[in-house]
Amino acid sequence: MKLVLILLPFVALASAQFGFGGGLGNVANNFRQRVSDIASRLPSPPVLTNVQDFGDFVAQSGKSYISAADRQLREGIFSAHKNLVDTKNLAFKNGASTYELAVNAFADLTNAEFLKQLTGLRKSSSGDQSAKEHRVLPKLATNVALPDTFDWRQKGGVTPVKFQGDCGSCWSFAATGAIEGHVFRKTGKLPNLSEQNLVDCGQEDLGLAGCDGGFQEYAFNFITQQNGIAVGDKYPYVDKKDTCKYAKGLSGAQITGFAAIPPKDEQSMKTVIATQGPLACSVNGLESLLLYKRGIYADEECNKGEVNHSILVVGYGTENGKDYWIVKNSWGKNWGEDGYFRLPRGQNFCGIASECSYPVV
Repeated sequence: MKLVLILLPFVALASAQFGFGGGLGNVANNFRQRVSDIASRLPSPPVLTNVQDFGDFVAQSGKSYISAADRQLREGIFSAHKNLVDTKNLAFKNGASTYELAVNAFADLTNAEFLKQLTGLRKSSSGDQSAKEHRVLPKLATNVALPDTFDWRQKGGVTPVKFQGDCGSCWSFAATGAIEGHVFRKTGKLPNLSEQNLVDCGQEDLGLAGCDGGFQEYAFNFITQQNGIAVGDKYPYVDKKDTCKYAKGLSGAQITGFAAIPPKDEQSMKTVIATQGPLACSVNGLESLLLYKRGIYADEECNKGEVNHSILVVGYGTENGKDYWIVKNSWGKNWGEDGYFRLPRGQNFCGIASECSYPVV
């Protein structure tokens, strides 16, 4: 279900906030006009509390349906998800589970809608072939004592949680998040970069298909070829693929390539995170993750499938003797632990260590 944005109240705000420097000519002028017609950021889905039935869900989520048949379908999906939440939370309450679920604004989505709208990892032979040009070997610190816990949020190296809407663009958020963090580590300044730039301008022959999917390594490869990536405020997210409007004057960061962690090497992941910056990684996202609320997400079912969702690993820690990764998602700040979730560390859980990479800045 598409989350509808009420744009009119934001028109004046967007028009006032997004200016452009000289030298961009018609590109800047046309883009400024487009910006005046949209909201600058997608709002996070609303917080739902103590949802008891479908009526509660509809009232709190603000959703409406096109027909009685559609409403009936959504009510059935909601009921199945509510049962899943209740079952998992009983296990959590009894100490048999390390994570808790919640009925949230996504509880009426079919599995197909969830995969299409809120994931988006897609690989291709052409994307793999092109990306090789800018892939380098990781440079890992040796003989360095790594801290037991580390969190780039506490250092100021992570931008606020964003929301991808119903566009399969998770790959773009993982890529921007990694670049933002590595630029911060190098310069002390944290840019907020444009996912929309990647969605609009990424090329099919490089493995990037906008809202129909992509891969973080392909995004890094594309950014090196574009010679930069736009600042988010100058090229805001609109939850769909549009025409490419990138110009050099919009650039907020540059990279020279990217490095990939050897598959399943979680020690190298830890080293990079503690010494260089966040990692763009892949996981297998399930419907139980869609309904995640808090805790260390340890649904064994996610170890049985292939990775399908791109995320950003920003840190690691230990709770009650259980090691975990801290993962930034792109489903809004009202999902999970303020937009984050935690995964078991040291087990390649959900495939977290299968496809991790980071930009060279």
